[in-house]
Amino acid sequence: MGDCPPRYAMRRTSRDTYGPALVATAKQLGLVCPCGRCESLMPWQVLVADGALEHVAGRLLHRNVRVTVPRQSGKTTLMLSAFVRRMLATPRQTVAYGAQTRLAARAKLLETFWPIIEGSPLRPMFERPYRAMGSESLQTVNGSRLVLLSAEETAGHGETLDFVVLDECWAMGPAVEQAVRPAMVTRPNAQMWQLSTAGNAKSAWWRDQVDAGRLATETGADSRLAYFEWSCPTDVDASDPATWPSFMPALGHTINEEIVQADMDVMKATEWRRAYANQWPDESDEGWAVIPQDVWGASAV
Repeated sequence: MGDCPPRYAMRRTSRDTYGPALVATAKQLGLVCPCGRCESLMPWQVLVADGALEHVAGRLLHRNVRVTVPRQSGKTTLMLSAFVRRMLATPRQTVAYGAQTRLAARAKLLETFWPIIEGSPLRPMFERPYRAMGSESLQTVNGSRLVLLSAEETAGHGETLDFVVLDECWAMGPAVEQAVRPAMVTRPNAQMWQLSTAGNAKSAWWRDQVDAGRLATETGADSRLAYFEWSCPTDVDASDPATWPSFMPALGHTINEEIVQADMDVMKATEWRRAYANQWPDESDEGWAVIPQDVWGASAV
């Protein structure tokens, strides 16, 4: 489970996984954890890769992968490694990436993903990105390509998709999922990844996805869903630094305690808890600023 076990996680059902291939791709991209203890990806990222990419004779076991972690935990490097591996492992794959807005997805592709690829030994496997506004894409020499999605009902229309990554799902609604799932239906090895931190009161769709993921890990009801969550339980004091290693999987790897403490000192408590403890508003102290929730509960008859 790594050095920070998840609060919720799917049960491993197979010893066969493409997880090591994803980690190898991360190494080729130069994505090395700066802590000095990890070979490449952080333990939580390796755990997700191994579970999400379980397969039997090449057929993926999980059509849906859902990951929710605190902010700045390393979602970007995990996503990049996942879709680059998929594009290079199988020719003529169509991979789609969507963020909270198409403009945000464009910036991530051109300003984050592409510079990493361009500076890596994998550069010869890629053509230069197509930058025309509204038609941005990235293609490999084996015919695979990455296209961008918009968080609208028309997302993915006209495409047949093999691999979909939805980022910052807290800012999305059901329209994008309803649009892209039919684009995957004829692809037996298609897979959708959804990644995000906890949302706010407006994030009803993502909250439903999280609740369904939690239930699936507790009951084992949905074997096609690989769900992973790192968050602070409501009975743990998220403001106590001693508890942070139990729910911050990037602590001691890419973020340090001093920075987290500095942010806690200046941020609104509910926003800090959402960002660093991955707690939803109803799971934090919101609404209990005058009378603490534990005091109110203790006084109830």
